[in-house]
Amino acid sequence: MDRYKIPILFLGPTVMIAAGLQGMHSVPLTFALFYGWLLLVPLGSFILRRRTADLAKPRIQTDRKQQWQKTDILLGIGSGAAFFGAIVAAAAWFHPLFLDIPRLKGLLQEWHFSGEHTIWLVLVLLVLNPLLEETYWRGYVLRKLTDGRVSPAMAVFLTSLFYSLYHVLSIVPIFERPWNIALVLPVFAAGLFWGWMRLRHASLTGSVLSHSFADAGIMGIYFLYLS
Repeated sequence: MDRYKIPILFLGPTVMIAAGLQGMHSVPLTFALFYGWLLLVPLGSFILRRRTADLAKPRIQTDRKQQWQKTDILLGIGSGAAFFGAIVAAAAWFHPLFLDIPRLKGLLQEWHFSGEHTIWLVLVLLVLNPLLEETYWRGYVLRKLTDGRVSPAMAVFLTSLFYSLYHVLSIVPIFERPWNIALVLPVFAAGLFWGWMRLRHASLTGSVLSHSFADAGIMGIYFLYLS
């Protein structure tokens, strides 16, 4: 049974988005399925491990961990600021190539991501999304892979690959061809970087901060060109 668990963990988020967005054509249902999966799967595993008293031991000493956490936070803020700047700058220079603004405004209205609903988009992207995605991919799944299954480098690669997979479903309808496929590559690269941060500092704080800044860059595009 365990050999089927990892493929399910890899594909579960993509299946949830496909079911809600492409299957049911409902953004609220998509959010409920997707974020419900990201939250409940690691939470259920954590509760089970608590009951069986099988919690993993810390991999580094407390004093070193505190020092690394400080470095992790600084790296998270610094890299996140760089991501934010790169996203906004790329949009400023190249948005005529990959954004059909009238079509995209209509799509956002259809998805209820405009007007009075904008605050929900902000909260999801800046708070819920980075926290749950990092907890699931760089916390839960990456840890499972590195517990004797594959090498750390392969674990980072695989989690980044499947993290990128479901972004295809959300990016393709938004951006113009062929840029919509090409824009998945920065998502994959960011996943590699955040996976490296997780392994290097044994903490999710930095990757969550960096991820949140990157999502703030996406919100910057929204407010500059789509609001």
